[in-house]
Amino acid sequence: MSSDQPLIRHPLTYLRERRGWTLSDVAELVRRRSGLNMATHRQKIYRWEHHQVVPELAAQLAIATEVGVDAQTVLNLGWPSWLLTADGTEPLDQAWTPETAKQIMVGCMGADTDRRSFLLLSGDETAELAGAWATVPIEKIINASGGGTVDAEVATWVENRIHQLWHLDDLVGGDYCLHLAQADLRLISRLLQGGRYRSAVKRRLYGAAGELLRFAGWCAFDGDRHAAAARYWHAGLRTSAAGGDTLTGAYILSLMAMQHTYAGDGRAAINLLHAARERIGPGAPRTVHAMLDAWQVRAHAVVCESRQAVEVLFRADDHWGRRDPDEDPPWIYWMRQPSHTVEVGAGFVQLGRPDIAVRLLEEGMTGRGVDYTRDTVLGLTAIADAQLDQDDLDGALDTARRAVELVTDVDSSRVADQLNAFAQRLPAGEAQAEEFRTCLDALSHR
Repeated sequence: MSSDQPLIRHPLTYLRERRGWTLSDVAELVRRRSGLNMATHRQKIYRWEHHQVVPELAAQLAIATEVGVDAQTVLNLGWPSWLLTADGTEPLDQAWTPETAKQIMVGCMGADTDRRSFLLLSGDETAELAGAWATVPIEKIINASGGGTVDAEVATWVENRIHQLWHLDDLVGGDYCLHLAQADLRLISRLLQGGRYRSAVKRRLYGAAGELLRFAGWCAFDGDRHAAAARYWHAGLRTSAAGGDTLTGAYILSLMAMQHTYAGDGRAAINLLHAARERIGPGAPRTVHAMLDAWQVRAHAVVCESRQAVEVLFRADDHWGRRDPDEDPPWIYWMRQPSHTVEVGAGFVQLGRPDIAVRLLEEGMTGRGVDYTRDTVLGLTAIADAQLDQDDLDGALDTARRAVELVTDVDSSRVADQLNAFAQRLPAGEAQAEEFRTCLDALSHR
């Protein structure tokens, strides 16, 4: 498991840490600026951060005044979203040009140290970003950016390096690979900032930068660093657009959708997947459409839309059955039949159909080799969840133990989170369950 500093799970915690405030400091500034009785001081602030308690408006306005956020922003965005405007992300409304893409890419160079595990962009903001990306005049940007001379061998090396990182991530998880991606991002940033290229090479470098930013965002997401993931993906949308690579842009939107699905905002996820699908059009590779539809299944499950989930799954499998692998972009090498993916199986668990979930997930486990350790652990954990829903405690624990045997080989907070969530569902006081929880707790402290 990762040995990094603890992740920050609430915007107020992040704001306090940035300013060096204790819980008591926040209570005192609220009392001073609002006149509210903060007799319970630090305990009340703690509940705001840990128990989803919403502070009184007067208390919110007191904090907002202290950090320079206007009252209208507080009212419009609500708690805790308005806190993000005090120390937010790169602005979304800048022009979609190669120069802006480079600036935003440079701006997220330190995002791997961003420990915020909450979403940095709301559903509306991601929709705004997706809409802006979808209207970028790709050819105009590419034609305006050409010139200079540099050997294409550099672009080839960068592209090959990215392919190696993809497969390493499959084996060991995103926490470890994020630091490697950061090093390569610094290299590409230097090339784009200081180099002179023919337009074809420059386009390839922007495309590689977009894919590397996509990958860095994925690693951050897998490591529970959701704010960092949003920053990488924002930069990735811009650089992939500068390189004319709409498929990578659509892939980024699909990952943003997955992030919102995991956060419980299925509607935002569905909207992002629609935006990606409309941008690439029906002529895009069917495997890409199968991926978008597969991930939409779980988004529908989150909002309890079982009929829509089944319809989208049928469409996804139809795309898969009619795909032409020769048309596929290189990054989709990992895709399998949609109904056999972990996300679809987990969706049926959420829909209350553990019988279907177990069948699909077990079929999906067949043929999944050692090169996909993380997916194997996630799949086993989803099966264990489904078995628990079927009141099969012994079977669930046996399956979960198989997952635990593999988890030490994977540096992925997402994997750890799923196993811990399963452990929390186990009945209290049951000997086997307590033994499993103790084993899992020991692993987390290694």
